[in-house]
Amino acid sequence: MVEARQRRSILLPLIMLGLVLVAAVDVFPVRQLVALNGEAEDLRLQLVEIREENTRLEREVELLHSPTEIERIARADFGYVNPGETSYVVITADEPQEPVPQGGGSNEVVPESGGFWEALWDFVTGHDMSDG
Repeated sequence: MVEARQRRSILLPLIMLGLVLVAAVDVFPVRQLVALNGEAEDLRLQLVEIREENTRLEREVELLHSPTEIERIARADFGYVNPGETSYVVITADEPQEPVPQGGGSNEVVPESGGFWEALWDFVTGHDMSDG
């Protein structure tokens, strides 16, 4: 009788713990929330980068409207010369190219797998559902 009571006092908390774990993983959207929070942070960083790029491009557009920049581009890209100027073209020999390694060996780095425990941790935290 005492053994049955001890067994019940141990078994009941284990069952409750199991139910809480199942509810946390399957019933409540914990994994989805963690994955979406990570994705939201990635998107915030991407938005900051895009805004910085837009600012840089707006400055470049403003610069391209100036007569000096238009002349600089015309001279550099299209060989423009003002009347009375003489244009010279300097021809250089091609630079030697580096030889391609023989043997067909690949220098690719293969990422190592973290194994079972890392996969389990990624599953619990929701990292397996996001790109990062």
